[in-house]
This record gives sequence, C-alpha cells and structure tokens, in this order.
Amino acid sequence: MASTEVDSRLARVVIPALDKVIKNASWRKHSKLAHECKSVIERLRSPDNSSPLADSDSGSSLPGPLHDGGAAEYSLAESEIILSPLINASSTAVLKIVDPAVDCIQKLIAHGYVRGEADPTGGPEALLLSKLIETICKCHELDDEGLELLLLKTLLTAVTSISLRIHGDSLLQIVRTCYGIYLGSRNVVNQATAKASLVQMSVIVFRRMEADSSTVPIQPIVVAELMEPMDKSESDPSTTQSVQGFITKIMQDFDGVFNSANAKGTFGGHDGAFESSLPGTAKPTDLLDSTDKDMLDAKYWEISMYKSALEGRKGELADGEVEKDDDSEVQIGNKLRRDAFLVFRALCKLSMKTPPKEDPELMRGKIVALELLKILLENAGAVFRTSDRFLGAIKQYLCLSLLKNSASNLMIIFQLSCSILLSLVSRFRAGLKAEIGVFFPMIVLRVLENVAQPDFQQKMIVLRFLDKLCIDSQILVDIFINYDCDVNSSNIFERMVNGLLKTAQGVPPGTVTTLLPPQEAAMKLEAMKCLVAVLRSMGVWVNKQLRLPDPYSAKLLEIDDRNLEEGSHPVENGKGDGGHGGFERSESQSELSSGTSDALAIEQRRAYKLELQEGISIFNQKPKKGIEFLIKANKVGDSPEEIAAFLKDASGLNKTLVGDYLGEREDLSLKVMHAYVDSFEFQGMEFDEAIRAFLRGFRLPGEAQKIDRIMEKFAERYCKCNPKAFSSADTAYVLAYSVILLNTDAHNPMVKSKMTADGFIRNNRGIDDGKDLPEEYLRALYERISRNEIKMKDDGLGPQQKQPTNSSRLLGLDTILNIVVPRRGDDMYMETSDDLIRHMQERFKEKARKSESVYYAASDVVILRFMVEVCWAPMLAAFSVPLDQSDDAVITTLCLEGFHHAIHVTSVMSLKTHRDAFVTSLAKFTSLHSPADIKQKNIEAIKVIVKLAEEEGNYLQDAWEHILTCVSRFEHLHLLGEGAPPDATFFAFPQTESGNSPLAKPNSAPAVKERAPGKHQYAASAVIRGSYDGSGVAGKASNTVTTEQMNNLISNLNLLEQVGDMSRIFTRSQRLNSEAIIDFVKSLCKVSMDELRSPSDPRVFSLTKIVEIAHYNMNRIRLVWSSIWHVLSDFFVTIGCSDNLSIAIFAMDSLRQLSMKFLEREELANYNFQNEFMKPFVVVMRKSGAVEIRELIIRCVSQMVLSRVDNVKSGWKSMFMIFTTAAHDAHKNIVFLSFEMVEKIIRDYFPHITETETTTFTDCVNCLVAFTNSKFEKDISLQAIAFLQYCARKLAEGSVGSSLRRNPPSSPPGGKSGKQDSGKFLESDEHLYSWFPLLAGLSELSFDPRAEIRKVALKVLFDTLRNHGDHFSLSLWERVFESVLFRIFDYVRHDVDPSGEDSADQIGYNGEVDQESWLYETCSLALQLVVDLFVNFYKTVNPLLKKVLMLFVSLIKRPHQSLAGAGIAALVRLMRDVGHQFSDEQWLEVVSCIKEAADATCPDFSYVTSEDMTEDVSNGDETNDNSNDALRRRNRQLHAAVADAKSKASIQIFVIQAVTDIYDMYRTSLTANHMLMLFDAMHGIASNAHTINADPLLRSKLQELGSSPDSQDAPLLRLENESFQTCMTFLDNLISDQPVGYDEAKIETHLISLCREVLEFYIDISCAKEQSSRWASSRWAVPSGTGKRKELTARAPLVVAAIQTLGNMGESLFKKNLPELFPLIATLISCEHGSGEVQVALSDMLQTSMGPVLLRSCC
Repeated sequence: MASTEVDSRLARVVIPALDKVIKNASWRKHSKLAHECKSVIERLRSPDNSSPLADSDSGSSLPGPLHDGGAAEYSLAESEIILSPLINASSTAVLKIVDPAVDCIQKLIAHGYVRGEADPTGGPEALLLSKLIETICKCHELDDEGLELLLLKTLLTAVTSISLRIHGDSLLQIVRTCYGIYLGSRNVVNQATAKASLVQMSVIVFRRMEADSSTVPIQPIVVAELMEPMDKSESDPSTTQSVQGFITKIMQDFDGVFNSANAKGTFGGHDGAFESSLPGTAKPTDLLDSTDKDMLDAKYWEISMYKSALEGRKGELADGEVEKDDDSEVQIGNKLRRDAFLVFRALCKLSMKTPPKEDPELMRGKIVALELLKILLENAGAVFRTSDRFLGAIKQYLCLSLLKNSASNLMIIFQLSCSILLSLVSRFRAGLKAEIGVFFPMIVLRVLENVAQPDFQQKMIVLRFLDKLCIDSQILVDIFINYDCDVNSSNIFERMVNGLLKTAQGVPPGTVTTLLPPQEAAMKLEAMKCLVAVLRSMGVWVNKQLRLPDPYSAKLLEIDDRNLEEGSHPVENGKGDGGHGGFERSESQSELSSGTSDALAIEQRRAYKLELQEGISIFNQKPKKGIEFLIKANKVGDSPEEIAAFLKDASGLNKTLVGDYLGEREDLSLKVMHAYVDSFEFQGMEFDEAIRAFLRGFRLPGEAQKIDRIMEKFAERYCKCNPKAFSSADTAYVLAYSVILLNTDAHNPMVKSKMTADGFIRNNRGIDDGKDLPEEYLRALYERISRNEIKMKDDGLGPQQKQPTNSSRLLGLDTILNIVVPRRGDDMYMETSDDLIRHMQERFKEKARKSESVYYAASDVVILRFMVEVCWAPMLAAFSVPLDQSDDAVITTLCLEGFHHAIHVTSVMSLKTHRDAFVTSLAKFTSLHSPADIKQKNIEAIKVIVKLAEEEGNYLQDAWEHILTCVSRFEHLHLLGEGAPPDATFFAFPQTESGNSPLAKPNSAPAVKERAPGKHQYAASAVIRGSYDGSGVAGKASNTVTTEQMNNLISNLNLLEQVGDMSRIFTRSQRLNSEAIIDFVKSLCKVSMDELRSPSDPRVFSLTKIVEIAHYNMNRIRLVWSSIWHVLSDFFVTIGCSDNLSIAIFAMDSLRQLSMKFLEREELANYNFQNEFMKPFVVVMRKSGAVEIRELIIRCVSQMVLSRVDNVKSGWKSMFMIFTTAAHDAHKNIVFLSFEMVEKIIRDYFPHITETETTTFTDCVNCLVAFTNSKFEKDISLQAIAFLQYCARKLAEGSVGSSLRRNPPSSPPGGKSGKQDSGKFLESDEHLYSWFPLLAGLSELSFDPRAEIRKVALKVLFDTLRNHGDHFSLSLWERVFESVLFRIFDYVRHDVDPSGEDSADQIGYNGEVDQESWLYETCSLALQLVVDLFVNFYKTVNPLLKKVLMLFVSLIKRPHQSLAGAGIAALVRLMRDVGHQFSDEQWLEVVSCIKEAADATCPDFSYVTSEDMTEDVSNGDETNDNSNDALRRRNRQLHAAVADAKSKASIQIFVIQAVTDIYDMYRTSLTANHMLMLFDAMHGIASNAHTINADPLLRSKLQELGSSPDSQDAPLLRLENESFQTCMTFLDNLISDQPVGYDEAKIETHLISLCREVLEFYIDISCAKEQSSRWASSRWAVPSGTGKRKELTARAPLVVAAIQTLGNMGESLFKKNLPELFPLIATLISCEHGSGEVQVALSDMLQTSMGPVLLRSCC
C-alpha cells in the first residue's frame, strides 16, 4: 500500500464520503453497505497499512485503477475494496446515500486518483471501471435535480480526464445518460448543462481522435452560443453564466491535474490508444434501441442501399476494409477513432427517430442530436474529413438522417438539416460527391425553385444557407465543375442562380401565392443578398487564384458571425475553429480529391453537356429532329441499338414523346423500338413485373396502332425469354393488353365501378390458344396489379416539382421527393415504408451508376468563364430591375454591390461582352444623361462607378469608355450646378484668316464660374436630354422648361456634391499597370472626341484630363510611354485638324503644354522619343487647312526651342519637318515666321542640332533646301543657300555628329590633300547621309526658275566641292558624281525637246524655266564647273573618267544642237586640260565614247520616205472631216523628223570639229589603233551622209516639203565632204607619222579603198544624166545643170585631195593598185566637172605618177 502521507491524501477524499454514507444508511436495508464502508474507513485510518485481502487471492498482485500520483500503487483487489462501497452506495437508489458516493467518485476522477480504461470489453481493471461508470449512469433514474447536476459533473469529469479513459459502451452510456438528463430534467439549468456537457464531450472525443492522443489540451466551449436557436428564448443570462462556469471549472480542474501529472511524468502520451482488442459480445446498438422501426430502416440502408449505390467506387477505400455487417465498425483498432465513430453513429441514429406528435420531449432529443452532429461537422478535423471509415459513416447514417429530417415541417429540424448539409458541402464534398449531388437539389433547390407557394420560413432558411455557402469561395466553383459540368448530374449552380433570380423577382403577376407582402419583400431582399454573395465569392476565388489583392477580405472579417438559423454553434475545441473554420481551410479538400481541374477537359465536358441538353430539348419538342441533331453532334450513334440505349438511359427525356417515337412505323423508329425491347431481359420474371419494368422508361402512346406495335414486340420478347410461360406470343400479347386495361381501371379515380378479380378472369378466358390460363395465376396477377400500380419512374410529381425546366428529372429525384416531401393533408411526420426506401435505393443506384466518382478540385481560373456564362444574364436581370424600379436604400445598395462584384469578375476574366453589359447598365443607372431624373440611388450608382475606376482599373479595358463618359457628364452637370457657363461659350471665336488668329491665351480651360441669372439658362439645357447613348438636345430646352422642372433640376444638381472630387480617378492613373493605362488613354480619347464633336455643346473637360494623365504618367518606362503616346498622338492629330478652329487651337495648345513638360526630361543619345512625341505637330502642320493652326504650331515650336533648347535631342527632327512644311506654305507670314526661327537656330543653336546624332543635321539641310525654293522672297532663298554653305563648312570641319568628331582629325580643312588617304572622310553611311542631302539640294536648285538662284546655287555647290573635295575619298567622289553632279543633267539628258515646245513640262518647274536660257547659261556653266572639278581632282577621280565621258556622250546624243554643242565643248575642254595625263586605256575610253557619239547622232530621214507616212495621208483623205487633221498631223511629224535629222547633222559636224581639234592637240599621243577607231567613226559619218545624199526619192520629198533652200543640193553634202576629208587626213598622217601599232599594209588598204570610194561617188554624180532627167520628168523640172554643177563643184576639193593622195603614193604601191584605179581615172577624164581643179589635179597625177609607170611598163 501507499505511505501514510498518501493514505491521508486519499483518505481526505474517500473517508468523508463514506462517513456520509454510513450516516444516511438504513440500519436494516443498508447494513451490509455500512459495514463495508466502516471496514474501508478503518483500513484507511489503520497505521500498519496492512490489507485484509493482501494475501487472500492472486488479484492482489495485479495493479489496480486507483493511485495517488506517488510511487506506491493500489492493487486491483485493494482498489476494488475501496471502490466497492462507493459503487454499492450509488446503486442504493437513496438520494442521501447516492449523492456523497457520486461526489466522491467525481473527486477521485478529478484529482487523478482513478486511472485506466473503462471498457466492458477490456480486462478486470477495465471491467471494474466500466462497472463504476455504469453505476453512476444508472443514478439518473432517481430524477433529482441536484443529483442530475452532480451526475453531469461526474460524467463530464470522467470524459475529460486524461488518467481515466472512457471507451466503447461506457462512453455511449455516458452520452446516453447526458442525453436522458437533457430530455427528462425539469430544471432549465440542468437541461442547458446537459446539452453543454454533451457538446463538450463530443468535442473532446473528436479532438482526441484528431490528435490521436488522450492528453491533447481542450478548451471549454462557449455556452452562450449553444443557447440558440431553441433554448435562447427560454433562458436568461444567469443560466448561461451558470452553465459556462460549470463547464469552465471542470475543464480548468482537468488542466491543473494534467499539468501536475505531466510534471511528475506518471503516464505516457497515448495511453494505449493504438492497442487492439477483440470485440466483446455486448452490442452498443442495443443501448440505443436498435430494434425499433427507425433502426430497421437504418439497418436496411446500411446493408443494402449504399453498398449497391457505391459499387462503382470499390477501390476508393484506402485500408481495404470491407463492411460485412452492422457491427463490423466496432472492430476499428484505434480506440480513439472507434469512440468517435460510435458517438457519431449514435447521434445519427438518435437524429433519425420519428417521435409522435404528442411527445415533444423526444422531439427535443432529435433536435439536440442534430445540433450535436452539426457542431461535430462544423469543427471536423482532417481525420474526420479524410478517413474512409467516417466518410462511410456519413454515407450510411447521416445521409439517411438527412433524408428523413429534410421533409420535416418543423422549422428547427429543417434548419439543422440545412446546417448539416452546409457542413457536408463545405468540408466533406470531396468524399461525398454523389451524395451532395442528391441532397443539394432535394433539400435546397426544391425549396428555392418553389416561387409561387413556398413555405416562408423554409425559404428563408435556404436563402441564409446559400448566403453562408458563398463565404467559402472554393465551394461554388467546385459545385460547378463537379455537377454543372457532369453530363449525368443536375446543373446545381445554374439552377441555384436561376432560383435566386426568380425569388428576387418575386411572384409573377397574376399568380396565386400564399406569401404576405412583407414576407415576399423579405424573401426578395434575402435572394438579392445571395446573388451578391455568389458574385462576391466568385470574385474572391479568382483573386486567390491570380494572387490579386482582395478588397473583400477585410470586410469578411467584419461580417457578423450569424449562422444559417438564428445562431450557430461555433465551438472552441482546442483547434481555434470558429464558425467559419470549415470555410477557411477549404483548400484541404484537395487532399481528398481524386482529380484536378484541367481547363480543357472541363471545357469539353461542359460543351458536351450543353450540346446533349440541347439535343434532349429538341427531342422533347420534335423527337425525330432531336435524334437527328444528336446523331449529327456525335452524341448518339446512328445504329438502332445505340439510339435505343440512349432512349432507355438518358435523363430528361419526355417519356410520352419517347413512347410516341417508339410507336412510329417508319423504318428507323421501328428498328429502334425492336432494339429497345430486345435490350430487356425478362428471364424468370412474372408477367406483371416484366410489364412494369418495360413501361417504366416511357409512356404508352395514345394511338392504338402504336400501342399494338409496341406490345406485339414486347410479347415476342417475353416469350423468347420465357419460352414455357405461354403456348404462343399471342397469349402474351392479349394478356399484356388486359393488364394495361386493368391497371387503368384499378388506379384511375375517374373510374367509379372497378373491375373485380372474377371479371378480370372472365375477360381473359380462352386467350391461350383457346384454352384458359390458370385461375390462380390470373387472380394473383390481378392482386398484384390492384395493389401496386404500374407507372413510370417520374409519375406522381408533386406540384412544386413541376417546374418548366423539369430539372429534377435530370437527377432522377422525382420519386425521392415524393417520399420525403409530404403532400398536402398528410401528417407532419410521415412514415416511410420499406417499399419507398427500396425505391429510393434504386434511385441512388442509378445515380451512382451514371455519375462520375472522380471529384475535381477547381484550380484553373478558366472555369470561371463558364460560370459567368451561366449566371451573368440572371444576375444582370436581378440587379437591373430592382435598381430601376425601387428607391429603397437597402435594395439599391445590394444591387450596386452586385454590379460591382459582377464587373470585377468579368473584368478580371476579360469577358468583354459580359463586362460591358454590366458596366453599360450601371452607367445608365447613374441617370447622368437625364439630370432631371437624378435621385439618391443614382448618386450611389455614380459612387460605385468611381469605386470601380479606383479598384478595377487594371481590368476594365474598353469599359473605361463608359466610366469616363459618366465622369465627363458628371463634371459637366457639376459645373452647371455651380453656375459656370458651358464650354461652348468659349468656342465662339470667328473663323479668321492669317494675321487675325485668336491666339490670346488659348491654354486657359473654360472653367469660369458665374453666379448669375445665366446659371438657370445654362442648366436648363440639361433638363431635356436624349438616351444614354445620345448627346441630347440642348438648343430647344430653354423655351420649354417650367419653373418646377428648373427647381427640381437645381436640387438634383446639388445632390452631386455628395460624390466628391472625381479628379482622383485621373491622379491615380499612375497606379494602373502597363496595359490598363493604355486602355484608359484610349477610352479617354474616345470620350474627349465625342465631347469635342458635339455640334451643340462641345466640351474640353476630357481634353484637359488627357493633358493631366499624360503628365502624371510621363515617368513610366519608355516602352509603356511610347504606347501611350501612340494613342495620344493620333488623338491630337484628329482634333488638331478639326473644323472647329477654337477646338483645334485648344488642342494644339494642350499639346504644347505636354511637349514643354516632356522636354523638361533629358533624352539620351540615339533615342527617338522626342521625335515621336512631336509628330502630331508635324502631321497637323501638313494636314490642317487653317492658317491660324499652322501659325500657332510655328509659334509653339519656336517657344520650345527658345525655352528648352538644351534638352532638345531627337525632337529636332520633327521641328525641322515642321519648318520644312512651313517653307512650302502658301501664306507668306508662315514662311517668314518659320524661316526667322530657322535662322536663329542655325546662328545661335547650331551646336545643339548635331549634338547627339547626325540625322538632325540632315533634317536641317532638308529644311534649308525647302526654303531655297521659296517663291515669296528671293532673299530667303539666297540666305538659305548661304546657310547651306555654312552647314557644308561645319560638316567639313567635323563639327557635325559625335561619331564624326570621334574620328582622328589627321587632315584639317586647310591641310594638303596629298598626304596619302589619312585626310579622307570616312566612307560610312553616316558621312554619306550627312553630305548628300546638302549637295543634292544645291544641285536641284540648278533648275530653279530664277537665274540668280541657279547661278548662286551652282557656285556654292561647286565651291563646296572644290574647297572640301580634297577630303573626299574615291568612293565618296563616285557617289557625289552619280547622285549629285550628274543629277543636274538628268532632265536634259533625257527629256529636252529640240523644238522647245514642251520644255516647261519636261524640265518641271511650273513652266517658268526658260529652256534656252537654262541651256545656254546654266547647263553650260554646270558642265564647265564639272570639268573644272574633274580637272582639279583628277588624281583622285580619274577612275571616274568613263562616267564623265558618258555624261558628255549622253548630252551629245540629245537631239538638241545647243545641248550637244555644250557637251562637245566640255569634252574638248576636258581633253585639252587633262588629255596629256591620259594613258592608252583612258584614250581608248575617249575614242570609244567619240565613236559612240558619232554613231548615235547619225541623221535619219527614213520617216520622210516611209510607207506609214504615205498610208496616214491616204487614210486621212477618206473623209473630209478628218482630212485636215490628218494633214496637219503629218506635216508636224514630217517637220519634226526633218528638224531632228538636220540637228543631228549639225551635231555631227561639231563632232568632226571636236575630233579634229583633239587630234591636232594629241596627234603624237594617239596610237594607230586609236586613229583607226577615229577613222571608223568619221568614215561611218561619211558613209551615212553619202547614202542620204544619193537618195533621189528623199531629195524629191525634201523639195516638196521645202526643207532644202536649193532643191538640187544634196542635204548632207557638207557633212559628207568634211568627214571624208577628215578620214583622208587621218590616213595620210598615219602613213607619215607611223605611230605605235602602225600597220603599213592595213593603212594603205584603208587609204586606197577610201580614195576609190571618193572617186566612185564623184563619177556617179557626174555621169548621172539619164537618171536625173528621168526623175525630172516624173517629179519635177530640174534646172539644166545648175544643181549638178554646184554639187560637183562642192565635191571637187575632196576629189582633188584623193587624186593628190594617189599621186603621192610610192611608185610600187601605185603600180600595185593601178589595175583597180585605172578605170576610175579614165572615167574621171571623160566626166563633166564643176571646176577645173579636178582636171588640174588629174593632169598632175598623170604626169607624175601614172605616166612614169606606164612608160616603164611599155619599155
């Protein structure tokens, strides 16, 4: 035994109690008890501590349940001795004896002196403690209020104790005792204490189960929250305080013992919680009357229904346990879980009891059981939520309880059922997918969808249920994804939203309702709250998924913790779970989910379901079209078997139409009917059972022929499955008809006289091939049909279920609803029969078979898109109609809150159509478009608009336009309310011309406020307005507004003061993200455009705000700012080009303000932001037709330059583009103003132009070039040219561009150009880009119509090249020649007309250029300067010789004498200056060019003699009308052709002269090859000229045209003679000079041939008498011998030269060619000569050359 100290500690508890027992015991009845007590007292007081039973039996060696916390322990026998009198005393049923005994036991437990497990299935110690607990529980029968409280204290202490562990039946006994005290006590305090004790015990049991430890600390419950909803009205604060103190004291005493025990380390952490024990023979269910009717229902439910319903999910149990019978659950190895399971099951069974009406006490027990279940579910931990054992218990017991209680008309039970369902949905939905899919429609949607005649209290409970459900944002999304996207499940979310909409809209007009007006108003308000909560929940969910800041999180914390019913039971069970504990940790459901939400898969499932439902809807209207649609959509196969399977299994089909379709005689329908019937298996079924099964899926059609076909096939199928049933199918066919008639007769209330069994037998005589069926068979058939009607699955719908959508059919809940929902007139508590339970089981089996078992935890935000698609239209209707029709502040607030949440969700999800629908509707409700109708609700709508702008700005996108439109209208009305005149009064400027532009302070916004009578005048325009989308009419309003209307308007405008300052919308634009700010700017521009374009009331409010937001957002990153400005730029361009001059001026001035602010920021090199920023100025400058605008732009840019010149970088480009545009302006003031600024820039700010990049220098040059073309003032052009020369000097000095300055200046501008190539400019693109605009601009001035300008420009151009050309590299020179210098001659090289008629158009300077002046002055000067330039830099540019020569050749080729002459002169000059430096190759190029020029300039008279010309003339003579025109056209063409030929002839003479001059200068430098090429060129000229001269037809035509002064002269005789003479000179000199490459034989051959040719031509002319006379007789009369003699005289010098050349040949050469020459000489002697020179020369040749040769020959 223990020590004396210990004994004294234990004695202080036990001895006083035993003394009281002895004192109060009867000496007769309780003598044994008294003796036992005295014995124990003596033993406890004995100093030797010897136990009288120490050695009596072996039990003394076993440890007992008593101990004192010290080292010594009591044995089992000693413990039994001490506890035995206490147990016996408690069993006496005498209050005075029982009370001290129970109190002693309570103290022993509270002080921790009793330890171990109390379990009837345990060992001796457990049995002893179990007996102790059982004895205490039986004391409840004494029915004493004081003892009841003591019992509660003792039992709660026992359950709370960590040393005494109550398990199994002992725990159930305690629960039952407390339950009995709650039901049977007459004391309110005791009832409340019993209820609180039950709650505390349940919490302890489940908390320990969750922690898997008996030592887990438990907090006391909050009793005040348990007094609802039933007890609150009956209790007072003192009762609550008393009970709270009772519970708290026990729990605190437990904590003290727990802490002291832990300090001493007496017991371990789990106390054998993991030990397994075999089940005992005692059944816990016996304790709870498991034999009553309710328990039989539960037993059937457990064993049969759920096992069948969940067959498809056999593999889901993780532990692999299979339930075999009702008691197998007690075999849970973990005792703590077993205890929790038993308590939960016991509560479920208690809640299923159906007490009679007259027993309110049992009803209270039912209610408290439901309340306990609700508390346990609300505070369920992870083990409870995830364990398959507990999920199975919920499915087996709790679901049946819900099924029974949801039909109760007692509101508290229905309320608790809804609360339990809420907990299941919020915390257990992952494991109860199928069950929730059944109960949610059955309990919630059934009530919600009954709009006309609902039970008000039930409806309010359901609405509060939905409001509570929405607190957890995950729930609605999970419901949608698991049910609305499941083909075989009801659209719970959609039905919920539609039901809320119908409730919010109220009872339809004309419908009879049982609701009172206040009730209907309350329901509508609550439904509105639910709709808002749905949207809020969706918004919170999407915020969580996208990690967006949640503006509602703070508000949720402030929401009053009101439960579904009027108060809930949030219990602090040591885990900190409040009333929302289930909602805060909804993410834990993911650990139970069997699948995750794949957006694509969900989308496909949703689309499949919608399409299938559409097909079913079509079928229910037109079956054939429905089947066709489903086949086409691949929802049903096209085979009869697949169609039949669809008709048999699909939910939602109209059974009547199914029957009609099956009865059709069309081929496909007939095959489908056969396949449908063949799908049934009737083996072993009674005939009526077969018909019953067959007709469950459809309703027989009304047409007899259809019924006949169906029943004929049925009979065939039944006989095939049961071949021995009847002798033939005809028997089955007739009997089937008879059964159907009997069913109608027996169950149709319209039939008064029912068919009897004998009548039925009589009607079926002889149907079996003439024989009778057995009478017993027919009588049994009659009895079954009469007792049980044959009906379809969905027969018997209550009126409240027959909704238009018939949505309950989708789930197959029709009969279940009939079971649990009492019909009118039924009793409140409806008994459920075994048949109905069995029927219900079949429905659940069908549900489990069809539905997916996988639970999807929604995580992809895309799912929200489908949810919005479902609910946006009902939401819009629900919020719009009340907001429009009601002025109630509460309703208005709710509607506006709903709009806010809806816009948030649709905006975040980028659902443009839906978002715009909500935003537009909300904007219309502001009534800003109709200010006379503004009310307080409209003001609240405006506030919501502002709030949306502040909170949802990042997601509004295009919807910003509606919001900013409201802001604009608000500000407009606000100003009118203050008396400020409208902006239109400031736009009354006259449209003036230049010089009178209204530029005085255009930047001042129209914000003048006038408090005057004009206030009413301005405000009156707002009374009459159009629609929201229109601008309204203002002009006519002032004449029709009454005084009352005006006063009303003024008061309405004063309401606007409540909104406050709207400017924060614009100042907070800095907080918008990069995409949102762009949308904001776009929308603001659109609104501003609408304001400014208003014909009657233009405004600039938004325009001023554009300037503000641009300023606010100017510090954004460059990429974003560029996108913003891209939008603003287009806007300013559009407004700047407005027809309203005042608006355009205001816009440009606003742009100036922005530009000035923007230029305050420095720009780094090589960026282009300033240029982009100023582009609107450029575009408006080019497009605007208003002189004032263009002048304003010039002044704005000038101001920028003067004030921000240090910061201007890339902006120079736009500035110079503006000045360039101004240079071409048609108004002198603009040109002068712009040039003045350009002049200042170049003089004072030139270093700034090229500070960062050289492109601005190019823009400057282009600008100056534009000014050189100015037609207003010659001085401007001359100054511009001078500035160009200045720019060229700066460029040559390297002062332009940072990249050029970085190059080493190895050769300064004045340095020598001969230092290798170090002084050459870089051949970079940047350098070329800098030089060429300058040089090209100067070169283009060579075509200026003003001679002085041309001259100065050419001088500057060539001076620049001459002064700085030594720095140019060859490649740069090449580009200069090709792109600058040669361009001067581009026009004349291609387009100059020798006649000068079209010169103006061809040269291209407005017809003002004098062509001849340009040719003789400018072109000649330019050619000279090009030659000089080439000569000066010949060492560098000599590779360009060929290109220069080709320039000359191109000019020579032109059919213009002056132009060709200039080209020839330039060629000769070039040869004279640098010819001595030419190499042989260069001379070859020169000679080749000369030959090309000679060949290209050959005269052509072919057109004169062509047949086309003759045909044109003949065709022209066909009609008198056209003859004159044809003749004139022919004459013009002939004269042009002759002029061209003559011009070319003259050019060829120039060429011959030039060749002669060049030859004379460089005769010694030319090689024989060069000379022969020149000879060929000259000979070609001569041959062509002779051909033309020798053509008699041509000469006659020329005579007709009068082109030849002397018709008998050869037209090209001079050209022929000079060219032949030149040829002869070249050959003679070759022979004498014999240069390099000289070939004597070749030269002599050319010479002989040339002489012979000359002589032959002369002889032909001299001897051509007959031909001449013949032509003369046929054409014209040739003067006798005059023309011929002149021609012979002209040719005589050439012939003389040829004769002399022959005579000067050597004797051998002459002799060699004499045979060829002699006939010519002989003929020449006999010819007629025009002069005696030929004869003299011939005589000399005969004497000196031929004579000696002939004499030597003769000798």
